[in-house]
Amino acid sequence: MPTRNPENILIIRLSAIGDVINVLPALRLLRSHFPNARITWLVEDRASEILRDHPDVDEVIIYPRKKWQSGILKVNKSLNTISESLSFYKRLRKNHYDLVIDFQGNLKSAVMNLITGSEDRLGFGKGHCKEFNYLSTKHHAYPAGKKIHRIEKNLSLLKELDIETRFLRPELPVSNEDEEYISEFITGKANSSLPIIIIHAGTSKFGSFKQWSPPNYTLLADMILEKYEANIIFTWGPDDFDTVEEIIKNMKHKALPACETTSIKQLIALIKRATIFIGGDTGPLHIAAIMDIPVVGIYGPKDPAIYGPYNGKAIVIKKDVPCSPCKKRTCGDPICMTSILPEDVFRGVEKLLPIHHQEKNLNT
Repeated sequence: MPTRNPENILIIRLSAIGDVINVLPALRLLRSHFPNARITWLVEDRASEILRDHPDVDEVIIYPRKKWQSGILKVNKSLNTISESLSFYKRLRKNHYDLVIDFQGNLKSAVMNLITGSEDRLGFGKGHCKEFNYLSTKHHAYPAGKKIHRIEKNLSLLKELDIETRFLRPELPVSNEDEEYISEFITGKANSSLPIIIIHAGTSKFGSFKQWSPPNYTLLADMILEKYEANIIFTWGPDDFDTVEEIIKNMKHKALPACETTSIKQLIALIKRATIFIGGDTGPLHIAAIMDIPVVGIYGPKDPAIYGPYNGKAIVIKKDVPCSPCKKRTCGDPICMTSILPEDVFRGVEKLLPIHHQEKNLNT
């Protein structure tokens, strides 16, 4: 059994954005149970922004994986990369964590577990982690089955600390400057008297196999605006703007591209304004869901029972096809996504969007 009253805790969840979001309820519960403990989170740089200035985290340690991977291959940077990595590992060792909790459960996090040298390393048991990760941890949790939501799986780790696990909605703090930036955009571009429907049509390059087609988003947005008075705002990342432009250009009705969000915090500030959120299995969808915003999730290869929006107000649109769910990274015929029609998603929107004051007067 791990120490019952840890004073110096390290959380390991390196990536990705959605996965970090899914650990936040466990963080909230951990902080409420150990209010005086020092809690540090080890995370990769691309997901670290979520944790910046988080009230439940005392320190964020960034693991710069991409930087080191590129640097080690360049002659003029390889020595510096080796020096930085050695300093990083020494820092983990010197911090003397009396409890390490590994929410990642793979080879990368196993290495980090061992480097810390902590006597109390808590992780998932055999059959619930990958790449022999359980060999790097001393205490093991065995979730109730493999087909449980990732948030519930993460919470199950805390049972080993004699914590009564329950869902506590986490905080996603945003600065006043970011709030003001989004407010200026909404005031200048949208009709603040109408509901805001946020659609996120993009995915990461790694998750492109989960993307619904731009023509489908065009048809869906027009269907919504045919029936409802609303603002439709398409959010976008660095690689998505051309897709959003294409969608809006082909629409019959007017929709807006979101303002540029240069950080996850700004994106959170924008998503907070949504009446409903529509999108695929991406980080922004999980951000909306964890903030209790009604969500319409478009799911294909992933199992929503495990990876879906953790939100009682969410509706998941998924087709029953023989090959889904699956664990493929690419697919030549993603029928699980192409079989989902705009009409299917629109029916989900109709169930969530409040009718009063928003439905168009068909008699005018």
